[in-house]
Amino acid sequence: MSLFDRIFGRGQRSATARTVELRGDLSRATALYVAAGEPDEAARVLLLRADSETDPRAKLQFFAQATQLATAGGEREKSARKRHAELMLALAGDARVNSVARHDVMDAARELEAVGSSREAADAFARAGDKEGEARALQAAGDIERLEFLLSSEQFAQQTARSRQARTKEIEDMIACGRRREALAGLNALIDATPSNAQAERDWAASVHARRVIAPLVGLDIFGERWLIVLGDEVIIGRSEGAIRVNSNAVSRQHLRITRGECDDIFVSDLQSRNGTQLRGANVGGVLPIKDGIELTLGHEVALRITPSERLRGAIAIDIKGQQYVACVGPTRLPFEGLTLAAGDGGWIELVASQTHAYAGEIEWSSPATLLAGDALSTSRSGEPVIRIVST
Repeated sequence: MSLFDRIFGRGQRSATARTVELRGDLSRATALYVAAGEPDEAARVLLLRADSETDPRAKLQFFAQATQLATAGGEREKSARKRHAELMLALAGDARVNSVARHDVMDAARELEAVGSSREAADAFARAGDKEGEARALQAAGDIERLEFLLSSEQFAQQTARSRQARTKEIEDMIACGRRREALAGLNALIDATPSNAQAERDWAASVHARRVIAPLVGLDIFGERWLIVLGDEVIIGRSEGAIRVNSNAVSRQHLRITRGECDDIFVSDLQSRNGTQLRGANVGGVLPIKDGIELTLGHEVALRITPSERLRGAIAIDIKGQQYVACVGPTRLPFEGLTLAAGDGGWIELVASQTHAYAGEIEWSSPATLLAGDALSTSRSGEPVIRIVST
């Protein structure tokens, strides 16, 4: 056993995992392999669990978990992805797929294509009616005869054009109802499918990408007032890192943290900054409660004032260098019942509507919806906008 294992116990956890696996407790063995730093072994056990599972939906879950844990690009990951795709196709049935099943068949086709099962991917693309995907997979498989037949078909060209038009309309609808992350993925798929004839899609994707609103800061115009909201369970203030950046050499890279305690009180603490944080001229250590408000100085130079927010109940107002921020230091609730903001996949800021609705004109937004600069939202269909997303 290595010194590292003796110190941290990974070797013991690995041995325990193997023992537990031999006893047949595969669920616990999976967790132990992960704790032992052996995710590939955990993936192997998940595939064993899938083999013994009779519920196909549970099998899919095990395959998906194995894919996440297995070494990227390794044979175990490829096996998990392939088996996941094959099961999805089996569940979709042999008949011509409907619009609901088409999504699953397309996902399965893409997985098979990604792991190099090109012939199976071509068949799946064909079932989904995606002629472009079928042609691409046939080319990768080297099935020239079938590919030539497909390419020579006038129907193929017509179907390709209609398919592209339909996909473009889907992307337009996604953008209109707030599903921008999915829309951008769809645009990139169109570009990859026909890279030599996709300048319009490239320009479109670049426009969407440039307007993304990325955590942790979002600028809002609410009833004509400018809000600068900080998302997250904590707020870091620093010169070059953190949610709030302060352009001053007196401020450290990460200088101050704002957090919420167990009793819902909010505290500040210095992050061992070079020039310290001062309260009435004296350096502070440990954590300080904000209570009704606190005035500090960062690095003997930059004034900072933190008070309970007058705009948003339960939030705080942070005033620094002439700029005011609002932070909930936890779930970010907007001053409209049922509307919250959250950081989603890829850093996109999402608007979540719970027991309420958000609209852009007459179009009801999906929930969660990803934000773009320039969005104007109301809480009633065709109502006057009450929230506008502005650049930070």
